[in-house]
Parts: sequence; structure tokens; C-alpha cells
Amino acid sequence: MPQPFALNLYQEGDFVPQYTFDWCVAASIQMAHNLIDDTGGGTWSASAHQGELWEMARARSSNSYNGANPRGWAQVLTEVGMGPYSVVSVPGYQDALRTAARAISETGRPVGLVMWSGRHAWVMSGFEAVGDPAVFPEFTVTGVRVLDPLYPHGSERWGPSPVPNSLLTPEQLATQFVIREPRRWSTDLPAGYLLVLPTQG
Repeated sequence: MPQPFALNLYQEGDFVPQYTFDWCVAASIQMAHNLIDDTGGGTWSASAHQGELWEMARARSSNSYNGANPRGWAQVLTEVGMGPYSVVSVPGYQDALRTAARAISETGRPVGLVMWSGRHAWVMSGFEAVGDPAVFPEFTVTGVRVLDPLYPHGSERWGPSPVPNSLLTPEQLATQFVIREPRRWSTDLPAGYLLVLPTQG
């Protein structure tokens, strides 16, 4: 019988806010580093460093918005030593949550969530489920741990930013984690829920 299962990479101090309204991807890269480095000795949080990461991600992103897109996000994570990461599009919501949770369970690294139809970046740092993903392939995700670099500002259109390390129900997450609109950036990926996914190296 599947039992309740929980995994959370978050430790106090891992959250980093985005220092400008453009730098959500760079802040998410800093948070990913902090979540992976559990020594506590190498926290990435400096504003100047966040700006450098944003420029790196933007340089590796090809889109008409001159911002950092998910492919640039994945490439910088990989280049700065947290990879490999890749961008995947999952057509079904429950499948997307399972894919993200399974990746965290298998790699011990966080997942990037492409929010707001492709306009914003969050980090998924853990989850709760019925069933251990390593044992039950059809486990059910019941909660998602998230870090929104825009906290505490939120969005008038999309809603408030959850407090760092919040456990959201799938229904709560679904109000802001929606299918990405293909026109947001040039890509050959099909429409779906977009994840910046850690893969086995």
C-alpha cells in the first residue's frame, strides 16, 4: 500500500528575492544553488551576482522579449555546476507534478517551474505524496513546496506570492502554474506545463 511520503530540500536561508522585476530566473538559479548546497557555507544571494546570472541566462536565451527564457535558465544551471538540467513540456497537469516530484526524488535537486504561461519563474523545492516515487510509479502528488522570488509582491493578475517554503495543494498551484503559451518564446516544444528539470548526469 502506498504510504504518505514527503521530501523537502529547503533550509532556512535558501530563499533569495529577485532584486529587479526582470531577474526571476537569476534569483531562481541562486536558490537552486542554495537548495543543492546543504553545507550552508556557500549561500548565493548577492544582487550583483544575480545580475551576472541574469546576463548569462539572457545571453543563452533566444527570444524577442530580451529576457531570460527557460532554455537559458537550464543552460546556466548546467554550466555553473548544478546540472545537467533540461527543459521539458508535459501536456497533463498531474503528470507534470509527478515528473517534477520524481526528478527531485531521484536527483536530490530542485525543479524550475515556468509560471504564468511563461512569464515568471518559481522553484519547486519539495513535495508531499501518497507513495514513494521510487516504489510506486503512479504515486499521487498531494502538496508542492515552492519558492517564488517575487515574494512578497505577487501579481495583480495571477495572485499573491506564497511565503517561501509554502506547501501548496495542487489546486492552489494550478492558479499560477498554467500551460505555457508557445508564442512567449521561440521553441519547438509542444504546449504544456514547462519544467526546468534536473536529470541524471
